Amino acid sequence: MKSSPLSLVDKSRGESAFGRLMHFWRKVCGLSQEQLSGPLGVSTRHISFLETGRSKPSRIVVQTLADIFELSARDRAYLFESAGFATDQSLFDSPELAEWLHKSIRVALQRSEPSPAFVHDSYGRLLSVNRAWLAFFLPRVDTTLLENDANIYELMMNPKGLRPLLHNGTALAAGLALYITMETLQGDDPEGWALLERLQASGSIPDGWEKLSKRLLHTSDYPVALLADGGVCPLTVYNDTLSTASQLVHPRLLIGRIYRDDGRPLLADAEMAAVPAEHPLLFRGL
Repeated sequence: MKSSPLSLVDKSRGESAFGRLMHFWRKVCGLSQEQLSGPLGVSTRHISFLETGRSKPSRIVVQTLADIFELSARDRAYLFESAGFATDQSLFDSPELAEWLHKSIRVALQRSEPSPAFVHDSYGRLLSVNRAWLAFFLPRVDTTLLENDANIYELMMNPKGLRPLLHNGTALAAGLALYITMETLQGDDPEGWALLERLQASGSIPDGWEKLSKRLLHTSDYPVALLADGGVCPLTVYNDTLSTASQLVHPRLLIGRIYRDDGRPLLADAEMAAVPAEHPLLFRGL
């Protein structure tokens, strides 16, 4: 009887995420539990317990299994994550995944046009932008904020950035200050502390931001009320995390897109045509 294409997947079902993956890859590699016990230095009974979830693997066991199974960087990351460990290397240390991510970013940015789109890390450092993003920001902010070390949060919060052109500039700056603070306190990353110091020095953090930001609704998307033609143009910045698994990207990368809430185009053809052919941020690689 011919087996189903998903028969191995069905047979790998179990209570333990790690056990499911371990069983799947052991079968793919054609290894018995006894054959696997030798290289791991454990009993066949322990192999069974790992696959059923009765035992938890150590990091060295996960590492050894990944080597035995000759897993790719992506599948190795899934195995580590299922066992409750961070991967042993970041995405940026893996040429295989870095190339995949670079291509994915460029395609995502290009397909977002004519809407502004940009890629940034968890502390707002801009890694790459599309032409529409440049068309939106170049005429509206101080160009010194658009150099190689440009930061989206500084562009939004800085008095020389977009903030004076925003009806909700103070509230937005307060909300972003709280987000950056939470990221920094959670990870104690020097980059976060340095960013907060720069924002403080440039007058980007409003007085009383702590109490103001506490009253705001905090999501991964945020409203931008742009002052234009004597009125207010409501926009929203939408953020999505770029990753195939939560442990694959360190630091976390996000792709943001800016849309008008009424669905109309944000930029005129003339604004797009005015974008220079080259810019340090335009479709920049990682």
